[in-house]
Amino acid sequence: MQPDPDNEMSLGEQVVALRQRVAELEQELAEARRAGETQRDDRPVEQEEGLLARFFSVEAAGHAALLDAIPAMVFFKDRDHRYLAVNKAYTNHYRLSADKIVGRRDEDIFIPEVARSYHDNDEAIMADGLARLNVELQWKLEDGSDGWTLENIVPFRDARGSVIGMVGVVVDVTARKRTEEALRRTESELLASQARLLETVAALATPVLPIEHGILVLPLVGHLDGTRSSQLMEALLLGVERHDAEFVIIDLTGVPVIDSHVAHHLLRAVQAAVLLGAQCVLVGMSAATAASLASTGEALEELVLLRDLRAGVRYAMSRRHARARPRPLALP
Repeated sequence: MQPDPDNEMSLGEQVVALRQRVAELEQELAEARRAGETQRDDRPVEQEEGLLARFFSVEAAGHAALLDAIPAMVFFKDRDHRYLAVNKAYTNHYRLSADKIVGRRDEDIFIPEVARSYHDNDEAIMADGLARLNVELQWKLEDGSDGWTLENIVPFRDARGSVIGMVGVVVDVTARKRTEEALRRTESELLASQARLLETVAALATPVLPIEHGILVLPLVGHLDGTRSSQLMEALLLGVERHDAEFVIIDLTGVPVIDSHVAHHLLRAVQAAVLLGAQCVLVGMSAATAASLASTGEALEELVLLRDLRAGVRYAMSRRHARARPRPLALP
């Protein structure tokens, strides 16, 4: 059978039609590719967050069991600060079931100031895309319970690197913080007690004893150093002024030895007492102490040196009584 020239296209016409169809198919393919790229650009966050929520949801038994096996508190949040998942340690700590946390934000769970601090901290992490480790945050619930947590928070990213949420691992450090606060209070109380004790010891180390009106005894015991020498001068001058003393008996029997530096301080204290109108009597001095006093090069004329306390008391009382005895009237 011969082809009908009226019903059949020529070879040239077939080639033209084929090329036109190929061009149409290429255009359709390009449009399909552009549409696919537009859909991916419009829906990445929603798709990724959906996958994240499903992956870490409590409905996924294997992942839930893994999270619950972790003793630390673990939580996941999306970019909108909503909880996607929490483990058993998290719900137990805040005494809330998972359905009271998942899908909610911090302001739905915590009091406003705590929720605000959590939101600001989390937003800084997701906005910067940088992890924050060992961050201490204070929490408080509406029932009045409160405490501290130590949080390690890492931003969660999608396949393209965009931050779509965060994961946090939290440890309750309330007991540690309260122990630290208790230790600080105890330390402060101990320092105050120590200061009072030092004042008491200083008073006992340099006691000023009035034995009769106008006569004081200052018994010294133990090692004399620069600090005690300063306390000695202060106690001596205060005692002379308070008791209007005429005589001060400084008993060195209990002091084994003093060096030249302390001896110099001692003589300065004696001179200061003389300026206030009191005479100083040194008793119970050892040979070593006498040598230290002599080595200072100071004049010792203002000092009365006696053997022991009894002699010093007799001297002071006799001198005071002699001063108090009225002079006899001179006969014409």
